[in-house]
Amino acid sequence: MIVMDWARLVVGALTLLLATVAIALSLRIYARLLATVRAGFGKVRVELLGVPDFMVAAVLIAWLGSSALHGFLRHTPEAPLTDTALRESAALFGAVIGAIGLFLHGRRISVVRLFGLNPTDPGSVLKRGAGLFVAALPLVFLCFGLVQAVVHQEMEMQEIAKYFQDAARNSDWKRILLAAGMAGVIAPVTEEFLFRGYFYGVLRRYLGVLPAMLLVSALFAAIHMNGPVFLPLFVLAICFTLAYEATGSLLAPMLMHALFNSAMLAAMFYSAHHS
Repeated sequence: MIVMDWARLVVGALTLLLATVAIALSLRIYARLLATVRAGFGKVRVELLGVPDFMVAAVLIAWLGSSALHGFLRHTPEAPLTDTALRESAALFGAVIGAIGLFLHGRRISVVRLFGLNPTDPGSVLKRGAGLFVAALPLVFLCFGLVQAVVHQEMEMQEIAKYFQDAARNSDWKRILLAAGMAGVIAPVTEEFLFRGYFYGVLRRYLGVLPAMLLVSALFAAIHMNGPVFLPLFVLAICFTLAYEATGSLLAPMLMHALFNSAMLAAMFYSAHHS
C-alpha cells in the first residue's frame, strides 16, 4: 500500500513538472511572437484594406456581438441542434464570406494575395502552423483547468458537440460526417476567413495590433455563447492570430483551428464508445 502511494506521488510530481515545463515553453514561444509582431515585424497584409472595409466590418462585428450578447442573456435553454439548423448555419457563414469576397474582388483586391492563401512554401507554413498548434495546447488546457477550478462543475458542451456526441453514441454515420465536416472543415475555413482574415486585418490597420487582437479574439470566444469556455477560446484565438502574423498566411490558423476541432471530436467519439 505504501509503495503504491509513493508511486502515485512520483507520477503526480512528474506530471506536474512536465505540465509546468510545457506551459513555460508555450508562454515563451507565444510571448516572443507577440513581441515580434508588436515591434512591427508581423507578416499580415493590411495596406489593401480601407475605410469601406472598416464600415462593413463594424456592421458585422456589431451584428455578431449583439447575437452573442443575446445568447449569454438567454434565460431558456437553447433548442437542440438539428440537421437543418446545422446546414443553415454553414450556409449563412458561407454567404457572409462569399459577400465579403465579392466586395473585395469588386475593388480589385485579391483575397488570395491579401490573406496569403498561396504562399511560396505552403509546406513550411503548414508545418509551422502544426507546431504552433502543439505549442498552444498547454495554454488552452491550463485555461480549461483554471476555469473548472473556479466554477467547480463540468463545462457545458456547445450544441455542435452535443449533436456530434449523440450521433456518435447512436453510430449515426450520416450525422457524424455532417458534424465532422462542419466542425473540422467548414468552420475553420469560414471563421478564420471572417475573424482572423477580415476583422483582424481591418482592425489591425485602424486600431493597431494589440487592440485588434484582443477585440477579435474576444468576439470569437463570445460567439460560441458558452461562458465557461470563453477564456480558453480567447487564448486559443490569440494563438491563431499570432500564427497568422508569424506566417503571413491564413492557412496556418485554418490548420490549427481544424486540428483543434478534429481533436475534440475524436476525443468525444472515443468517449462515446468507451464509457
